[in-house]
Amino acid sequence: MAKKKKPANPIKDKNLILDIQDYLKCKSERNYILFTSGIATGYRAGDLVKLRIRDIKTALNNGYFEILEGKKINSKNIRKENIKPRKVKVIDNLEYILRRYIKNKREYEYMFLSRKGKNNHITVSHVSRILKEAGNEFGLKNITAHSMRKTYAYSIYVESEYNITLVKEMLGHSSIEETKDYLGLDRETYDKYSDTLNGLIRI
Repeated sequence: MAKKKKPANPIKDKNLILDIQDYLKCKSERNYILFTSGIATGYRAGDLVKLRIRDIKTALNNGYFEILEGKKINSKNIRKENIKPRKVKVIDNLEYILRRYIKNKREYEYMFLSRKGKNNHITVSHVSRILKEAGNEFGLKNITAHSMRKTYAYSIYVESEYNITLVKEMLGHSSIEETKDYLGLDRETYDKYSDTLNGLIRI
């Protein structure tokens, strides 16, 4: 029986988020820009890696990203694309680094090029390897490409004073239960109260 893959974790500590940016920036500007774009927009890595310079320019001119998000759904052995648009503000700090990054780049180029050349973008699996390495540097487990979106979601959850409905809307989820499961909130609560049982055990 195949081992169940563990879900990606969000990066919950603000200082660690900043440390990871510094770590990535020292190694590769592309990786730094990709990470900051992911945590500032909450877009799936699969959508981010397909962006071209012209897409970024459109977002900067409009003040918003608008991407048709694609999510694979496996239901009754049928795979289909569930595509829906989601609009996200280009926040000031992201705008600053994006304008600097795209300067002198051609509109048709991919934003996050692979080393194979201008006609290839970085893959999601490569993004996961990059972020796993960064996570290992700071002692974090289960950090993958999807951790960017989860970090975005968790940060909004905390900053909104735990407004789960707001997070649901900003992620484009269909239900609050989906969002709670996505953030692992029930599991976090269950584990917290399970730990209180330590007081019942003499060692």
